Amino acid sequence: MPETITPAAETIPALFARAIDRWSDRVAFRVKGADGWTPVTFAEYGDTVRAVTGALLSMGLAPGEFGALMSGNRREWHEADFGMINAGVISCPIYPTSSAPQVHYILEHSEAAIVFVADEAQRAKIEQIRKDLPRLRACIVFTGEGCDGDFYLAWEAVLERGREYLRAQPGEYDLRRSAATPDGLAAVIYTSGTTGPPKGTMLSHHSVVWTLASLDAVLAAGTEDRKLSFLPLSHVGERTSSAYLQLQQGFEVWFAESLETLGDDLKACRPTVQFVVPRVLEKQYDGIMALLSSLPDEQREKAQQAIELGKQRVRLRQQGQQLPDHLEAAWQQADAQLFGMARAALGYDALAALVSGAAPIAMELLEFFQAIGVPLVEVYGQTEDHGPTTINRIDRFKLGTVGYAIPGGELRLADDGEILYRGGNVCMGYYRNEEATRELIDDDGWLHSGDIGVLDADGFLTITDRKKDIIITAAGKNIAPQVIEQKLKFSPWVSQAVVLGDRRRYVAALLTLDEAAVKAFAAQKSIAYQDYSELTTHPDIVGLVEAHVAEVNAGLSNAEQVKRFRILPEDFTVEQGTITPTLKIRHKPINERYAEQIEALYADA
Repeated sequence: MPETITPAAETIPALFARAIDRWSDRVAFRVKGADGWTPVTFAEYGDTVRAVTGALLSMGLAPGEFGALMSGNRREWHEADFGMINAGVISCPIYPTSSAPQVHYILEHSEAAIVFVADEAQRAKIEQIRKDLPRLRACIVFTGEGCDGDFYLAWEAVLERGREYLRAQPGEYDLRRSAATPDGLAAVIYTSGTTGPPKGTMLSHHSVVWTLASLDAVLAAGTEDRKLSFLPLSHVGERTSSAYLQLQQGFEVWFAESLETLGDDLKACRPTVQFVVPRVLEKQYDGIMALLSSLPDEQREKAQQAIELGKQRVRLRQQGQQLPDHLEAAWQQADAQLFGMARAALGYDALAALVSGAAPIAMELLEFFQAIGVPLVEVYGQTEDHGPTTINRIDRFKLGTVGYAIPGGELRLADDGEILYRGGNVCMGYYRNEEATRELIDDDGWLHSGDIGVLDADGFLTITDRKKDIIITAAGKNIAPQVIEQKLKFSPWVSQAVVLGDRRRYVAALLTLDEAAVKAFAAQKSIAYQDYSELTTHPDIVGLVEAHVAEVNAGLSNAEQVKRFRILPEDFTVEQGTITPTLKIRHKPINERYAEQIEALYADA
């Protein structure tokens, strides 16, 4: 039987009130500006959230209505999020990189009444689609750019409106926030659809506070701890690990200025608990390797020997063993002379836990960072269980696995190896999609992950395959390949498209051409050729495809856009085994047949 998890509060508003009351004088946020890192206390945080809630009440938003949020990481994201939740408004985050059509889909499907956006760039997207969203009553802009005081409202003006309303109606704030119930809907996060539009994952108040209590048992932190927020808050991993878990533990959240300044921001913050994606670690690893390669031979060899000793130390630790005393002393010396400086250069010298998630991570990265004294472990989960399913503990881990079930959770494998999970963090299903909900959660409450795995004798889980066809890039972005493939195929020139990018730095594609259309174009343009394959590399024909790919990219978010493509000299056929008799793409045979071409798409990235 799984252990019993007791949340610190029954609802998110109750947990928020607890945090503000307990840590009112402590620092909640640090915001980077011209004068350095400005602190924001929990009391100030609470006052702003209260004002947001008051503004929403003054605008007549009723409990159960939807509100959306599209912005980069900043304090206002947290304040708008909890302002909505305290008002009983269902919070629905949107990636700030989303295209206008993608934003339109989520706002229309959720029937959002209000949307918070960061700046003019995000406001412009709303302006493009506003006329097709009759239920959308207002857009609040954090920077105040482009606001008319009618539909487009400036953040500061909204806060003042909320304060005025609550001065006149002082009991309304507590009345509204206390109306939340554990089984009530708190938030909806839209996930990438595999064969169609995104699905809205419904998260209850109970699923959120239960998740936080479970994580608190394995990733303890407090008011002396720090975390740098830089991954998208619209992703369940960042939202859970910073915005929500802060309310459970009281740590400081620092906001990175941008991804370009991440290195400096990490060194300034020196986080003690941190959530990352493999892409960040890959860049850091590449930087260290480049530095090592520049050292004189003798220094480089000593450093490499120390790293190998560190890897040996890590392997023994996983088995409950230790290095012999003389080797441990050698590692400690290397730590003092080399590894400690490396950790400080990365901003990792104060870390108690570094957790990688959202995408698979290479074993080499795990071993390397552990070898130099960085407490890096891997977590696995999905939006549908509010982030965590399994996790490696700092004091009990197996590199190459994703750990074992979080406290209070149950894990088992179906007959086909699919990973099934049951726990208090399982979502309520998909918003306005009963059929998909039935496929996701069975009658016994088991969540069907769509992933294939194996469990060892100690309960550690290893992911071996993916039953659902979702690409997860090295940066942790979930990409639905079929949607992009359909867009790429919607062209007179393209016959088939295979989107790539799983565990890769960006999305790429293999394309085949419509032979008849291409030959007709060649005849029209008097392009001479001896063999059809020559046409697939002709500049004029490649130009047609480039223009089409650019057009497709314009309707996609940055993470989804096809950065490189390769036109194949032949189409897929049933005889080759690259498509089924019903003309469905067979990814594994394609990956094997065109392995060289695929590697070339990423070789010099």
